[in-house]
Amino acid sequence: MPIQIDRKIAETLAPQFDEARELVRNEFHGLDTHRQYRNAFARLLKPDPLGRVLMMGTDQRDMFAPELRRVIETSVPSDGHIFDFGAGDGQTFALVADSVPQGTRVSIEEPNPEYLANYRAFLKTKAHLRPGAALAVAFDEIDAAAERSGKKLPLDGSIDLGLALHMIYFVNDLATSIIRMVRFLKPGGALFVVVTDETVGYTGLALKNFIEMGGDTGDNRRHLAVIDERRRLLGVPAEGGGAIAEVLGAAGTPVEINVRRQPSRLYGHNLADLVALSSIALLAGIEGLDKYEAATALLRHNPEAADLRIEDDGPRKGMWSVTQPQWVAVLRRTR
Repeated sequence: MPIQIDRKIAETLAPQFDEARELVRNEFHGLDTHRQYRNAFARLLKPDPLGRVLMMGTDQRDMFAPELRRVIETSVPSDGHIFDFGAGDGQTFALVADSVPQGTRVSIEEPNPEYLANYRAFLKTKAHLRPGAALAVAFDEIDAAAERSGKKLPLDGSIDLGLALHMIYFVNDLATSIIRMVRFLKPGGALFVVVTDETVGYTGLALKNFIEMGGDTGDNRRHLAVIDERRRLLGVPAEGGGAIAEVLGAAGTPVEINVRRQPSRLYGHNLADLVALSSIALLAGIEGLDKYEAATALLRHNPEAADLRIEDDGPRKGMWSVTQPQWVAVLRRTR
């Protein structure tokens, strides 16, 4: 059984929390937000040297990758077309690439040119895949950027499978963005969305604590509201979610929706890792180091909220962890 850290235990660990805060402050001091994000996110991708899990920093991909393989099997034919939105550098797609049928074209949208280049290089190593469109642009600007550059987007109604894997934190309007994604799909095509439930997840709690401690995100009210909006639109229907189906129907792109909740977690080799991981979502764009002060304060003074614990068995024995549950939503266009 894991060792649960409550407030009483946390009081006895005060020196460890102080050390974690200082380690993170020293590591991130002077870095711009992009480099801060890279340093934090790299912790998620550390491989398990014994090959027991996909990576040591999270079990989120371990959980949704099998679901994604099943959707690929039922959605993508030979010579099909996948569009990966907010695609990153291809490391996530690489987990399922060998499940993709022969001749599939893969288009990618990713605002970071370095990530985009890495993803395109990866696709060239897969003889059974064909490269499609590649746009170094944020999703909100995808149509305008394609028009300016003369690059051709995949046509509406031409995509077998769209991927939105932990990327919708960075769109300006969730409903509008998902409507746009679904319009790329063929009838019968699917949009595979994975998103953290930040109403109870660690990164959302860290954001809330940052704001409560006087932090400014540029629009605190909106950023708190969008956490609840994600739950309303993409959460499990039995828990009051799934409203995106109604929104899409009203927009003329009706879908069948299937949502599964997965009790995933974030893991760190030490407390400093967990403090750093607080900034892999919206806090990634916040300048300075106050966000890490807020994350440390959350873990130290309200560890029960984040379900802070030390793993005592399994492949991550000895690691610290916090709750970071996710929804896996499959939106299948019906016409």
